[in-house]
Amino acid sequence: MEKADRLLLEPVRSHTSAVGWHVSSILFCLALLILLLTLLATRLHTIDLSSLSLGIALATFCVVLLFLSRSLLQLREEQRQTADALDTTETSLLESEERFRQMADNIQEIFWMIDAETRKTLYVNPAYETITGRSLAALKEDPLAYEEIIHSEDRDHVLLKLEQATRTGQFDEKFRIVWPDGESRWVWMHGFPVRDIQGRIRRLVGTALDITNQKQAEEEVVRNLFLAESAWAEADAMRKATLALTQDLRMDNVLDTLLQSLRDLVPYESANIFLLETDSRLFVAREFPHNDSAVPISKDPVTLEADDYPLIKRVLRSQNSVLVSDTNGDEEWRIFKNDSQLRSWICVPLIASHRTVGLLSMGHTIPDTLTSEHLRIAELLAIPAAAAIQNARLYERAEIYGEELEKRISDLREAQIALAKVSKSTDFPPKRVN
Repeated sequence: MEKADRLLLEPVRSHTSAVGWHVSSILFCLALLILLLTLLATRLHTIDLSSLSLGIALATFCVVLLFLSRSLLQLREEQRQTADALDTTETSLLESEERFRQMADNIQEIFWMIDAETRKTLYVNPAYETITGRSLAALKEDPLAYEEIIHSEDRDHVLLKLEQATRTGQFDEKFRIVWPDGESRWVWMHGFPVRDIQGRIRRLVGTALDITNQKQAEEEVVRNLFLAESAWAEADAMRKATLALTQDLRMDNVLDTLLQSLRDLVPYESANIFLLETDSRLFVAREFPHNDSAVPISKDPVTLEADDYPLIKRVLRSQNSVLVSDTNGDEEWRIFKNDSQLRSWICVPLIASHRTVGLLSMGHTIPDTLTSEHLRIAELLAIPAAAAIQNARLYERAEIYGEELEKRISDLREAQIALAKVSKSTDFPPKRVN
């Protein structure tokens, strides 16, 4: 309002000054004319050279005085205009500064300004406290305190890029900062140069935006994508394993296929497939590594008693799997023959028709290598594996029954032939046996 009133009064002041100047000029000319007439009237009869010179000098003085007065008035007017211009400029600067502060104080990003030579902070807005969790007073006391809030793993890289920005003028980095309570957050910082008239970079100004939520969303997308790819790969491997287990009903092929399929999914170093002989006795049907993986089940395989191995006994009784992350820390762990170096171990029951037909054992020499995720995969594969083993056993029995039946049929045919020969020799007609 004050500025508007000043602008409205400006034409009035100019008009008043012009009118005053004209009136003063007219009055001065009248006074000069009266003075000359008076001199002429008093010196009319006694005009001499000195009187003439005095009149000319007086007239010259009046003219000079007139021009000096006019110059003074012009100087005063210019001074007033200059003062008004300075006042207007100062007012505009104050208004611009106020608008800048209102904007900087209310935006959600950090607005910052640093010295290009010393990298000391010259200005930051209040958003610094919200995003970093630290006070502006602390930064004011130590203008380089912002370096300490950068995560230790990102600090060297960020400070190197900032040092390069003092020469190139460009800074665009995403990095982590650490809150006083230890929480890590992500920020995205942009920087731009401020140059002097010689083109040298004097300051860097820019913004810093909290992108923690965006970063977490990106990580969640990557995590979900990885899980989806892993699930697809696992499902495909399970499909192939199940198909392979059901393609051949011979027990040897089923056991070899089971170990190979399991190795594609679980990073074990050694594995055993135990099959039940009795409720508490098992025998090693297949093992890995083996000098010859194609060796069939021996007629005298290695056996073990479940009572001698508490963990195996627990699996047989509960029909639940067991994961031992570190065998040195488990009191129930017992060393297997040829597997004395195992430190991580998984045992999964092979259950078909609610009956345990065997156990699937996997081990590794490094602790914590086998995880609950590996246990889950082994349990999934154990379902079709148990069914395949049961079918292989039925197939073996069917083969035995078939061989026995063929042998009996062969014996019966031989008996028929012998009977026919006896009948011919005694002239009794033989009975035909179907």
